[in-house]
Amino acid sequence: MIVTIANLRAPSNSSLGRLSIALQNIALQSIALQSTTSQRPLPLSLAKLTLRARLFSTTCSATAPASAPQAYVSLSTNPWFNLAFEDHLFRTIDASTPICFLYRNSPCVVVGRNQNPWKELNASAMRSIGLPMVRRRSGGGTVYHDLGNTNYSFHIAREAFDRRTHAELVARALNSPPTGLQLSRSDLARTDMGAYVNGRNDICIRVKQGYDSKSTKKTFEEADEKGYEERKVSGSAYKLVNKRAYHHGTMLLSASLGSLGSSLRNDRGELLVTKGVASVPAPVANLSDAFPDRKAMLSHDMFVQAVVNEFHRTYPSSCESKEKVVQVDESSLDRLDLNQGRWKLVENMSELQSWQWLFGQTPEFTHRVSVDDASEIDTSDTQARAAFSIEIHSKEGIVLDAKLVEASFDDATIERKVRGMVQGLQGRRYDELALPPPWGPSSELSLEHQGASPKGGSSVQDKLLAWLRTVL
Repeated sequence: MIVTIANLRAPSNSSLGRLSIALQNIALQSIALQSTTSQRPLPLSLAKLTLRARLFSTTCSATAPASAPQAYVSLSTNPWFNLAFEDHLFRTIDASTPICFLYRNSPCVVVGRNQNPWKELNASAMRSIGLPMVRRRSGGGTVYHDLGNTNYSFHIAREAFDRRTHAELVARALNSPPTGLQLSRSDLARTDMGAYVNGRNDICIRVKQGYDSKSTKKTFEEADEKGYEERKVSGSAYKLVNKRAYHHGTMLLSASLGSLGSSLRNDRGELLVTKGVASVPAPVANLSDAFPDRKAMLSHDMFVQAVVNEFHRTYPSSCESKEKVVQVDESSLDRLDLNQGRWKLVENMSELQSWQWLFGQTPEFTHRVSVDDASEIDTSDTQARAAFSIEIHSKEGIVLDAKLVEASFDDATIERKVRGMVQGLQGRRYDELALPPPWGPSSELSLEHQGASPKGGSSVQDKLLAWLRTVL
């Protein structure tokens, strides 16, 4: 049954009015409502929220405590909306209330709050397929999202937080019906183990050696006695603020692993030295590939159902119903209730799409690029020799300093022009010099605003800037 809560307006002394009150308690697990005239106000962020509650039972007690668990599922695949709504729940729901939020995103690459996208991403590959970069508010490494990847988020009081708790919750959900990995007859994976949580708190499975081409020397050496290697199916990140904490992660159900690999691989290596957090690569696998006979049970909807069921088993409430889900979508952006006070949903989403957040959060770094032969960039029509390196120091997306090092010029005129150009880099945005990945909805941000390559010119400065764009 799908109910639009905001449309229920009958007086409390009618049967429909009583149903309205009960449904609000079921969907939002809020405080008890004695009557519509003596109703204790809901938290500002949730009052009159246009959310649809999918109700499998109406036997929930109307006196559920404020800390009763709440489960949400997003119908939107907009990554900026989903991350903004997740943060809104985190900032506005009482710390004693366990929250489960599930969503999936259209294709994108999500970097951690403290990561350097120039170190983590292959901007050229991302631009070739129109894959945007998103920066989340939690730490951790870079992950690829698409519709074959479902994301989970669990919020809990900080004093009760443990990094392993919710990874094990998700593993139990995978191993139990309806997903039932341990019911599989696949000979590609260890069905007796199903999904498990390793020492790094990653959710993993074990696949037969030779299952794919992702084996490494380490995974081969660490294979178990039956010849099965570990593959990661979910990565996690965490955020702790004041009295509240959350753990969110990805689940590879049937993601495009080829896009994952190409977008997270670049050749900058040790030439770019950053203070940012580096991703820790690990071989991965899709659950539907490793357990092909359970593929029908490994859809987004079935995974959501399994996780919500396990969430309510882990955090029981006074409600008899165990399958309550509040569905959200982008219509929530229009609600005044969600855009008042300190934490405004629309402003949150807008910030996540801004240059200040995406590139202005980039940690301090130094990048050195070199020219061994000036003919590579055609700085002169003469045969004069020039070899030099440019060292760029950047912080929060701005070039703080740029200098020539190890420079050797035969032509003083060319040297003067190159030094002048390098000095002129100071104060510029780094993404104006380098080739950035797409960083916003394509309908709103043209390539010109996302750092499209400048028009070619004949001056030494034009040629050097064009060259920098290919090497930074």
